[in-house]
Amino acid sequence: MSTDSEFIELLDSGLSQALVPNGSTLIVAFSGGPDSSALLAGLAALRERQRLSLVAVHVNHQIRAAMSDRDQSTAQRIAESLNVTFQSVVLDIPAQATATKVSIELAARRARYGVMAKAVADHQAFGVVTGHTRDDQAETVLLHAARGSGLKGISGMDHNSILRIPEASVELRVLRPMLDTPRTECLAYCDNLNIEPAIDESNNSRNYTRNKIRLDVLPALNESVPEASQALSRLAKNATDDLEIIDWIVDRHITVAREASGSYSRFTTEGLPRGLISRMLMKGYESHVGHLNNLERIHVSKMSNLLERHSGTSIELPNNVEFYVDKKTFGFRSTGDDDCPFPMPATETDLTESGTFDLGNDLSIKVEMVDRPAKLEASNQYITFAAPDLVSQSLKLRNRKNGDRFQPLGMEPRVKLQDFFVGAGVPERWRDRIPVVDSDRGIIWIVGYRLAEWAKVLPEHTQVTRFTLTDPNNRDKDRAD
Repeated sequence: MSTDSEFIELLDSGLSQALVPNGSTLIVAFSGGPDSSALLAGLAALRERQRLSLVAVHVNHQIRAAMSDRDQSTAQRIAESLNVTFQSVVLDIPAQATATKVSIELAARRARYGVMAKAVADHQAFGVVTGHTRDDQAETVLLHAARGSGLKGISGMDHNSILRIPEASVELRVLRPMLDTPRTECLAYCDNLNIEPAIDESNNSRNYTRNKIRLDVLPALNESVPEASQALSRLAKNATDDLEIIDWIVDRHITVAREASGSYSRFTTEGLPRGLISRMLMKGYESHVGHLNNLERIHVSKMSNLLERHSGTSIELPNNVEFYVDKKTFGFRSTGDDDCPFPMPATETDLTESGTFDLGNDLSIKVEMVDRPAKLEASNQYITFAAPDLVSQSLKLRNRKNGDRFQPLGMEPRVKLQDFFVGAGVPERWRDRIPVVDSDRGIIWIVGYRLAEWAKVLPEHTQVTRFTLTDPNNRDKDRAD
């Protein structure tokens, strides 16, 4: 049988690995069961040495009626015997599960961590401490492995991690200092201190997958492979070390790829291994959403495939997010986001003479006759110079129409406007909103992109027509930067 000092030594080491500072206030998730009772008692023993302030928080889920009330009384008795502040919260989890249409287990988890997050905030605590043991770690690794998880799943639980539950608006620091402590040590420590913990009979039910692993799979595995639980815990540590290296590489590449606009450069992904690109996409999604909930391997595969193909396309992802690929960039947009610099499609407008014409969205287009500049290369893509006789033509400002054709500058044949947009890498979500300057002879200018070949300035022209996309104060709208 292990001595009390061995248990305390393991717990003290776990607190160090969880990076818990001396003098911290800690919320202890306290069910009153063997593991959390050993945890609370051990923390109480370390309280003076570590200058810890402890608050034991118990959640009565009302799942097992009278048994839940009994567990609450047991938890309170143990906390008071250890001279630890005790708080309890009673929740009707079955009713919450029915109302939110989720399983009782999921409803309980969300509610439990919501209570803990509030307690952490109320007490300005460093985080919430849970009683997860080495056996729990082994079960987690085995469960994730059976489900075909990657390194993240195989790495199991961390000593110190940030838990995010968006559905419950929860963000919480979770501390697990007993991940290297066997469950048998917890039982022995409680026994040595004459602590009689609450026993949850549901832990013996084989209706739950994790219970089947705990009761049947792991014992059989330990019998076949001695100390298999310890080896699985070691596997989690090895996977964590490898994942740390991978994350470091991914962070470096995603930092290089990220642009000031919040999108990412496609050029920086060229030649990278597909696996690295996939992890960059996952990192980008996580940065945009704040978590990876509901993002599955199939979504990552679709993003990777899209990135290798034509620009101007997009796909829908979980959590109301769209992944888009443009000619030079890719990125993520949430429903309601609008990155298009042009207003929504507008009514066709006559540009019969020089002047400034409102486009909406704080944009306008200015048409004027000016002396030919020394350089016809405009300062940005939202200014163009064209033949002088265009001002006298019947000009219109509109958006694209079915069947539009256009003769881009430098090209002989006319092409479908749709094909031009694809070749120019115009995002599909922008194409219906890009202003088009039209005339009786045909399209003159695709605003922000290309002048027509037939409308170009000729050597003999001393004056030219200048088209400028401007803001209401007539400042040049340089969106190229």
